[in-house]
Amino acid sequence: MTSRRRVGLPPGFNLAGAARHTFWRNVFHLVGGYKVRGSAPYEAMVIVANHSSHADTPALIAAFPAPYKPVVVAAEDYWFEKAWMRLGLKLAIGAVPVHRNGGGYGGLVDGAQTVLGAGSSLLVFPEGTRSTDGRLGELRSGAVRIAREFDVPLLPVAIVGTHDLLPKGGGLRPGPVEVRLGHPIQPEDLVDDDMSPVTHQLEALLAEGPATASQSRTWSTLHRAMDGNAGMAGAAVWGFAEAVSWPVTMEMYLAVVGVANPRRILPAAAWLTAGSVAGVLVTSELTRRGLRPPAPLTTASMRDEAARHMAAGARGVWKQAANGVPVKLYAAAAGEAGTPRIPLAFHTAGARGARAAAMGAAIGGAAVVAHPVLRRFYVPYLGVLGVTYAAGLALVIRSWRRRASG
Repeated sequence: MTSRRRVGLPPGFNLAGAARHTFWRNVFHLVGGYKVRGSAPYEAMVIVANHSSHADTPALIAAFPAPYKPVVVAAEDYWFEKAWMRLGLKLAIGAVPVHRNGGGYGGLVDGAQTVLGAGSSLLVFPEGTRSTDGRLGELRSGAVRIAREFDVPLLPVAIVGTHDLLPKGGGLRPGPVEVRLGHPIQPEDLVDDDMSPVTHQLEALLAEGPATASQSRTWSTLHRAMDGNAGMAGAAVWGFAEAVSWPVTMEMYLAVVGVANPRRILPAAAWLTAGSVAGVLVTSELTRRGLRPPAPLTTASMRDEAARHMAAGARGVWKQAANGVPVKLYAAAAGEAGTPRIPLAFHTAGARGARAAAMGAAIGGAAVVAHPVLRRFYVPYLGVLGVTYAAGLALVIRSWRRRASG
């Protein structure tokens, strides 16, 4: 037995484990939402879970960050019989093949030696087969014996929602999945083949109710901010900054922050307009005094266009709505042209307000439709939005530079 007690140190970060962890988390988020509750010690251990779906192993892999590298063992004569199955299991869940040895404890020990000996955690489904009704079945004692023999903790984990998501003998039915981590049981607290401590924890965790839809922490934070004064103050500051020097348009505030709370987008558009009017007046006044603020990501042809429009008076600011020239250049041009302040404020409020309201209505409508996905994938959404905006801005600047050369 001594050779079987060899347990390695946790393997630390590994690229394959991180890729599987990230992949499965995103899959579960996409098909209905995913949550993990509780925490686990960072050491080799035996993870014991209920079993009602082929989605259980991916759910557990998604629950533990890559350094834990949880591994399931699978029967070599069934799951690894064909080359495509071997490759699929290796890529998808990193399974370790074992000889069943007639289905007894010996095969589990061999697999445990491979997994625990490398410092990884062993995933065990002590029911032996998937439940047909989602209820917890009788637990076999192999996991307890492994934990005692290898002197590692045993961690009960309840998987909720996978039976509805992908039931035994059924098809995929999108819905949320939740993984609930129990309290580790130390090997010295395990008595003989008694599974009752594990059963009690699993039953208590399962009894906490069905899985609930998950949501991005970033989405939650911005949703709360938009519900209060912080979101409106942020809109006013963003609108002001854009009209002075900030190179990102005011609509991006609605697309970045506002979509987390669509019903507050139009009030935010009003505050963006107010901030923009204030910023235009400040920039115009500074320019009158020879203190023109910096205008990054603009071109000489943009400045010429703004000056040409503002030479006709304050109503020239209406031209800015559709030509891609930043409003800060119109504000500076107004200052250079000596445009009266009151007409400038009036026309800026009209032009910027109309644009903010139109864009707010469009963004708000799209946000309502995309709300179920956005609340789970907010960070990826922000990443795609940022790349798209940067690419669009680059095309606009390139277009204006070509006008100058033409």
